[in-house]
Amino acid sequence: MLPHYCDGIDRRGFLRMGSLAGLSLAEIMRLQSLQAAEGASGQSVLKKEINCIFIFIIGGMAHQDLWDPKPLAPPEIRGEFQAIQTAVPGMLVTDILPHVAKVTDKLTILRGLTHGDPDHTAGYHVMMTGAHPGTGANFNRNKQNNNVHPCLGSMVAKAGGGNGSLPPYISVPNFLNSGGPAFLGASYAPFVIESDPASPEFSVRDIVLPEGVASSRSVRRQQALREINKFEQDVERISKNVQALDIFQEKAYSLMTSQKAKEAFDITRESETMREAYGMTSLGQCCLLGRRLVEAGCRFVSIENGHWDTHRKNASSLRDLLVPSLDMGLAALLTDLEQRGLLASTLVVVTTEFGRSPRINQMAGRDHWPQAFSMVMAGAGIKPGRVIGATDAQAAFVTDRPVTPPDMAATILQTLGIDPGITVQTPVGRPVQLASGGRPVTELF
Repeated sequence: MLPHYCDGIDRRGFLRMGSLAGLSLAEIMRLQSLQAAEGASGQSVLKKEINCIFIFIIGGMAHQDLWDPKPLAPPEIRGEFQAIQTAVPGMLVTDILPHVAKVTDKLTILRGLTHGDPDHTAGYHVMMTGAHPGTGANFNRNKQNNNVHPCLGSMVAKAGGGNGSLPPYISVPNFLNSGGPAFLGASYAPFVIESDPASPEFSVRDIVLPEGVASSRSVRRQQALREINKFEQDVERISKNVQALDIFQEKAYSLMTSQKAKEAFDITRESETMREAYGMTSLGQCCLLGRRLVEAGCRFVSIENGHWDTHRKNASSLRDLLVPSLDMGLAALLTDLEQRGLLASTLVVVTTEFGRSPRINQMAGRDHWPQAFSMVMAGAGIKPGRVIGATDAQAAFVTDRPVTPPDMAATILQTLGIDPGITVQTPVGRPVQLASGGRPVTELF
């Protein structure tokens, strides 16, 4: 019987490139291969070579302080930052995004994101999956990692997973909140790189052979493993799935010995100039690693950047701690992808669980605000240099072209060549649409 994914698994117990809920790398690959053939309820899956780098800002990004400035609003609404012109005439961002301001001709801002839940845990879920978790017993708001619907990365792994040497869904520098596969099962969970690529000690476990294992010794071990599995295959009670286990152990072995995989994860192969262009921060180096991974064939790379819950000292936190790494990392990523000819085949998304309140509170902070917020999309055929949607004079409510989380999910799936109307079966046989009924934002294309 195939192991089932356990919702709410502890982050530290999650996958470290070689194990997930007790599964070996080989077992994960076996599960992926067994379920890849299931399709999606007989519906056609469109495929094209478009990959995604999905940057999720944990805590709630203050839209009016970055992407949707209100220069004519009073100070308690406007905040401390000034609106500045960008590479696109008429498109404004704030002055804490000087690097991004120079590359707005490569991106589009959606200012009409909206949903109705100010809770962090529900916000993670609805924006990582496109599906509101509701209030049922299956969703525990006290557990950040509780999925009742598959996340976008797992959807891509299910409906459009790659056939390359890298896993189709990789998460860095850890497992993202609500970034799991839910009822799709453990085979569509992410490979998690639980290590910060900005650290001098950065390494990826299980992508290299154990230290001290010589090549000849490793070959002998693989030969012995094949002989053991061959013996097991001769026993009638061994199921067909177990009979094939050696194939997937070989795949895991191939990943560990793949020169392409080693090179993709080896961020030290980048020049110091390139690394510094991205910024020697966790987010900057995650963006650089994300580029290396999609370049090597990964379909979906999710990147977490946290601690944006600015109830206190919003302006100083954004200016001094949070925004500089995003500003440098995003600008460098878009420029680098374009120069390498990869922007046309890579969708870049920057989003968050909700925005921040219009009015600055008594602690110089902004509170949770899901009614209106912004996200950024670039690459993969999206028309750049545009603003879609608008909010009112206080950045409080959407006044033009609202975009819901299901719409966001449908847009991302369609951009990656996956039909957003696909339905899958839950373990009890209930059909569920991956994009939760969302409609793609056609104005992007």
